[in-house]
Amino acid sequence: MKYSKTLHLSILLAIAAAITTPAYAADRPGPGGLLKCDESQLSQRYSQAELDTFFSSEYTYWDAAQLASYWGQDLDEAKARIGRKILWGPADVAILEQFLLDARLESLQAVDDLRFYGETNYTYDDAAALAEFWGDATPYDAKLRIERNLIMGNADEVDYALELANP
Repeated sequence: MKYSKTLHLSILLAIAAAITTPAYAADRPGPGGLLKCDESQLSQRYSQAELDTFFSSEYTYWDAAQLASYWGQDLDEAKARIGRKILWGPADVAILEQFLLDARLESLQAVDDLRFYGETNYTYDDAAALAEFWGDATPYDAKLRIERNLIMGNADEVDYALELANP
């Protein structure tokens, strides 16, 4: 009987230790054979899940760039934050959509700085071709239109117009 109580107590203590010890994948087992990782490994793993969620979502580089600027974060953190909101569910996605709208409206007010256009591979010749195609007065006007399209999430439309402008 005494052996049975000791065995049960050992099992309970092992369960308590397993519950309170992070048991995520690690390079090697820690003391007692439990798998352990420090907080930075856990954070990196969770961030990777967030990033994977972002990359498998409908959100684009330009959405993340908008939100990074709006939130005052670097691009990777914004991508992880987008992924985190997706993982948290529909209510957080609705909030994310509102953030994205607010970010776009803010960026449209500063369209003249061509901040996002500067991150593209479009050339002056591309802007000139698009200006002619769109009926803009100058290549600079086309650059502004490209910037607005990037802000609004319409990068594919710009690429398609460029294909049509350069047969």
